Amino acid sequence: MDKAAKLFLIDDHAVVRNGLKSLIERLGDYQVIDEFDHGQQLMQAFPFKTQPNLIIMDLMMPVMDGTATMKALKEKEIDVPVLMLTLETDESKIINLFRLGIRGYIPKSASADILKKAIDDVLFTGYYHDEMMVKALRGGADSVIGETERIIAQVTERERTFLELVCDEAEPTYEQIADQMGVSRRTVDGYRESLFRKFSVKSKAGLVVFAIKYGLVSL
Repeated sequence: MDKAAKLFLIDDHAVVRNGLKSLIERLGDYQVIDEFDHGQQLMQAFPFKTQPNLIIMDLMMPVMDGTATMKALKEKEIDVPVLMLTLETDESKIINLFRLGIRGYIPKSASADILKKAIDDVLFTGYYHDEMMVKALRGGADSVIGETERIIAQVTERERTFLELVCDEAEPTYEQIADQMGVSRRTVDGYRESLFRKFSVKSKAGLVVFAIKYGLVSL
């Protein structure tokens, strides 16, 4: 980026927040321009005096946690990328956070290298997910469009239908997806494994992030 990326930090622990700010600003050309104890403080500050390039937010907070904050941001159509810090490992909860609009998540125990990669991936490619072998699409709009077209061209019509069902808010099981598609569970497993192999993901959450990133589903 031509100048320092502007970040907001949201975490209810001041010591953690201060340490994180110091670390982030040492990692690269990033500037933490505002800090908040919880989501309600963030929403009360809107409209922001300076629009951030990225919000880094803790999931578990008092008053208004990360999930509630994402809902509020979505309701007000505040289009700022969010990187979530979390100890949560439940796949369905992580998928729900992506449906609400987060661009990535990392454990609070993540190394500095992972934190930097996550920040850069969100800033430069739009999403971070530790299973996704994403490229830094820094070559302008034509490069992004070309990459997206290449990705979409590899997805068959049936695989796309499978992805749409995987991303459905009703969260159908693979058995239910097989019923809705009128195929066997073995065939559905084949669609899943094919997409895992093509796009270097290895979980349902990875598929959801992939489908959202490349516009294969509309939420």
